[in-house]
Amino acid sequence: MTTFSDIKEAIADDIDDTTGEYAAQITKAVLAAIRYCERSTYYFNETRDVTFSTVNGQEWYGAADNSNIPTLVHIAAVWSEDGTGDRDPLRRYTPEVMELLADNSASRGEPYAYTYFGQRLRIYPIPGATPYTIRLQLGPYRLAPLVSDTDENAWLDEAFDMIKARAKYILAKDTLKDAAIAAEALNDYNDQELALKSETTSRNATGYVCATDF
Repeated sequence: MTTFSDIKEAIADDIDDTTGEYAAQITKAVLAAIRYCERSTYYFNETRDVTFSTVNGQEWYGAADNSNIPTLVHIAAVWSEDGTGDRDPLRRYTPEVMELLADNSASRGEPYAYTYFGQRLRIYPIPGATPYTIRLQLGPYRLAPLVSDTDENAWLDEAFDMIKARAKYILAKDTLKDAAIAAEALNDYNDQELALKSETTSRNATGYVCATDF
């Protein structure tokens, strides 16, 4: 597995930083590159494994229920699972519609609708005593952050070249003030990003053209 230290050393080698003069700036550039790229969906930052259990009488769910909820970028689908494993999809409603539904006359039972507002999920009907597992399909979702030199995640394995190029662009633009290096790194990033997007499409495509209504 590629580590945080590996990508920082590779960038330092590319810019001939043999003394570690730009070590702190390289670290910041790598983290900034990941923050920029994690807003897009690739085959390695999708998941259907983010879940939480409903609580009797609780309609809002946040960080205390699953630490991923406040950082969600895009919810592709949501399901409710009962104790036997039966799974039903939840429909997405606007926050305004949910506000009208979830008043004092709100029904209780298995949720069939959800909305996302204020970095929290709201589900309807309000769950009763019977617990349900809410499963989220996310793309993208934020991977565990890099902190120590030995840390690793999919950004460093599946997208090493793209993150390195983006970090070099940030470093050249903001620290080195070198327009030529910045332009070269940006071109490299665009190439790498296009390649990853193409691979993601190839992995996820059905191979069929779907009709669209206008």
